Amino acid sequence: MKPGIKTTELVVSLLGILGGCLCAIFSDSQWATLVGGVLAAVCGGSYTMGRSLVKGREAIGQAQVAAAREIAKKG
Repeated sequence: MKPGIKTTELVVSLLGILGGCLCAIFSDSQWATLVGGVLAAVCGGSYTMGRSLVKGREAIGQAQVAAAREIAKKG
C-alpha cells in the first residue's frame, strides 16, 4: 500500500478542506460560512475513515496469509 502522502485521496481531501476553509473565512453569508466549515470537516473525516478501513483490511489480509503459511508448513 502506498504511504498516505503519495495518494490522490489525500490531494482531493486537502483541496476540499482548503476550499471549505476559504469559503468559511472569506464569505459574507452565514450559510456559506456554515457550509464551508461542514465541507472541511467532512473531507477530513472521510479521508481518515477511508484510510483506516484500507489499513484494517490490509492487516486482515496479511494475517490470513501468515496463517495459511503456518498451516502449509504443518501439513
